[in-house]
Amino acid sequence: MVDRRGLLGASAALAVGGPWLAGCAPSSGGGGTEQQQENAAVTLPTYTKYEGVTPDFVGTDIVLDGFKAYPAEPVKAIEEPPGDGKVITLMTHTPGALPPGKEQNAFWQELDTRLGSPLDISLAPNDQYTAKFQARVASGDLPDVINIPNSTARLPDLLEATCLDLTEHLAGDAVADYPFLANLGPEYWKGCVAKGRIYTLPVPRLMSRTSGPLYRADLLAEKGINDPEPKDFEEFLALCQEVNDPKSNRWAWSRMPNSYVYQMLGIPNGWQEEGGAFTYWMEDERVAQGLEAQVKLLKAGVLNPDAFTAKSSTRKQWFGGGTVIFDYDSYVAWNQYYSENTAGEEFAVGMLDVAPFASGAEPVNWLGSALDSITGFNKDSEHSVETLLKVANWMAAGFGTQEYLFRKYGTEGANYELAGTDPTPTREGVIEVGLGIQYFTDAPMSLYYPGKPEVPETQHAIMTKQAEKLSRDASYGLYSETKVTSSSGPSGALNDTVNQIVQGKQPVSDYAPALKTWQQETGDAMRAEYEEAFAASEAGG
Repeated sequence: MVDRRGLLGASAALAVGGPWLAGCAPSSGGGGTEQQQENAAVTLPTYTKYEGVTPDFVGTDIVLDGFKAYPAEPVKAIEEPPGDGKVITLMTHTPGALPPGKEQNAFWQELDTRLGSPLDISLAPNDQYTAKFQARVASGDLPDVINIPNSTARLPDLLEATCLDLTEHLAGDAVADYPFLANLGPEYWKGCVAKGRIYTLPVPRLMSRTSGPLYRADLLAEKGINDPEPKDFEEFLALCQEVNDPKSNRWAWSRMPNSYVYQMLGIPNGWQEEGGAFTYWMEDERVAQGLEAQVKLLKAGVLNPDAFTAKSSTRKQWFGGGTVIFDYDSYVAWNQYYSENTAGEEFAVGMLDVAPFASGAEPVNWLGSALDSITGFNKDSEHSVETLLKVANWMAAGFGTQEYLFRKYGTEGANYELAGTDPTPTREGVIEVGLGIQYFTDAPMSLYYPGKPEVPETQHAIMTKQAEKLSRDASYGLYSETKVTSSSGPSGALNDTVNQIVQGKQPVSDYAPALKTWQQETGDAMRAEYEEAFAASEAGG
């Protein structure tokens, strides 16, 4: 009989980089040829889009659906509570302040009723969750449902040792028993396969995390700029200079728009594969041209003076307060700006489409990461896998359903009030609802903002344009142990050199030797692991 505590202890060592890791063969990390062939042979869950709610702006498995308002009569999509009456334990995290405990939290109490099982949640703030996760794995004391960071070292081994195998319940048409899990497209599920099995559920992001230059449309309109789309980099630079006004404590940019410049040049996203050979985006010969363009922006003085040191929260405050016109961020941030708006009714946000750098260039949009994280079910759970999947299906019920409305907003009259058909959170709603259950699993994000139908319409139009020229990271779904265990991350010291260059502290010529050092110390090892994994996946497929 396998000693589960000993097995979990070993898994913990690999999660936190302990001595067990150093003595292990590289192939056991999930990147070996045999394992990649097994992964490629897995049939992903069959995608079946949920048709129970009709969107105002129809999406695809990539482009998100958009809604002008919450439906007046939300669909009750799941008739019976999915739980089995017994306590379900969950380890998760929250981006906001920790909510009150269950005894003081009416939303949590109602959640238990609707699930049909009490939910015992071990919760941590986002920035503390990885450390808490590692400690729990090391202790061997794991809950029924475990939210797992993507950056976990030796992840395939950990999943095999710890999590229930969900393959026979989800692969192919089997997922039809859980229609809201079937509503998650194949891009999400690619990151849930390890050791030739489906071990986890996705916490979906993808197009909601695709980013671009967000701008204060209301402030541009004050200057008579209602269609700010530049045709090339020079027009983009001129636009930045036109709206820049340091004397009035206003700058064009909150940060250096480096990703946007690289996309204007057509530099592809992440790792790219051609003929089985992998190349990282920072190895593209056009990167030097992108660095020179950023130096131009620096010298033009269009960045807030603290752009290179400010935290994300500070940059958001600048944008909301009108200290900057542009901020590079995602659709999630777009909505966040509206929710935190203090500028009044005229406040409006737009996003630039990516322009070609110059005549003849073919720009790309970098597709956002498919997953925020993944969630597994503890092998030792006393609940049946069917019960846990039913609860997950409830957690993934889509926009326009009663289940979604409750998960996101709580109970009418207590946690939100209706403005027309749109829910408006009350003070209690803001305080109580942030239980982190969206990291159990979730529906794909829908484009929607209460009371502002023009927001999803604008977002859907931009997203549709972006989808026409998406660049995907070819390493997604493949495993590189070097990536997750290297102290310098995917590009480490190379990024430090880039930051020095675009701050005018080093010449662009320093980039090439820094790139070579990265290749020798980290990049070539990652490349070899991805190439091996890709070759195996092709053979397995």
